[in-house]
Amino acid sequence: MTEKKSASRFFTPAVAISCAVLFAVLIISAFAPLIAPYDPTATDLAATLQGPSFEHLFGTDQTGRDIFSRMLFGGRTTILGALGIVLLSMAVGIPAGLFAGYFGGPADRIMMRATDVIVSFPTLLLAFIFVGIFGRGLFNSVLAIGIVYIPMTARLTRSLTLSEKNKGYVEALKTCGCPSLRIMFKEILPNCLPTLSSQLTLDIGYAVIDLASMSFIGLGVKLPECDWGAMLEESRNLIFTHPLSALAPGIAIAVTVTAINILSDGVQRYIDPTKRKLKRSVLRHG
Repeated sequence: MTEKKSASRFFTPAVAISCAVLFAVLIISAFAPLIAPYDPTATDLAATLQGPSFEHLFGTDQTGRDIFSRMLFGGRTTILGALGIVLLSMAVGIPAGLFAGYFGGPADRIMMRATDVIVSFPTLLLAFIFVGIFGRGLFNSVLAIGIVYIPMTARLTRSLTLSEKNKGYVEALKTCGCPSLRIMFKEILPNCLPTLSSQLTLDIGYAVIDLASMSFIGLGVKLPECDWGAMLEESRNLIFTHPLSALAPGIAIAVTVTAINILSDGVQRYIDPTKRKLKRSVLRHG
């Protein structure tokens, strides 16, 4: 009965719809080369700025490229880039937070002060600085934003570790002579993963927006590559004459991020319905 109640608390109609939307986005992005009717980089100056038709479902852009094909490949780039950002923040931030929370001491204080400095700046501002150092491009944008996300993941992991390390099971393992690394990664981390999964799911949505923002201002993907942010930038001057070229990527970003946020809410309610979801502002200033 308890499991049924937990499942019903998670699979609300909104969460079910968001899961379906995200599943569709992932499948379409994964099989973009098979689904796209045209090469997303192929230009046709004789077919510029055409409206929707059976030949071009979403019409064409100012160089005659098929917008539908570019949407598919752009979604692939955007989703993979966002996942790369979150994976980077996990790979570095989770171990750092575990060590800082478990061992404490000067290393913990130094790391926390460093993260305080980093999170005091807006995410994109720091990302601009790192891109200025690394150079333009999708990989460098993912690396830059991922570096900025690391302190927030580390702070959350540290706080969860601090609440776990004084519990009875940890004390018992220490008394039995269990190695610290085993305690951290085999015992403490699994107990932190539910809350971490909720926040990291939410971070994917933030990463989609941040990566699209980088491409929108010209610091993301390089031509002839495309993502939804770059498509928005290319078509922003056509919003009144050919609105679909700008609305399509904009709606895709909004729908994807909204679905991710709803899924994150569902995960948090499933974990603990009495807890309020951790907001990014809390992680920045808490």
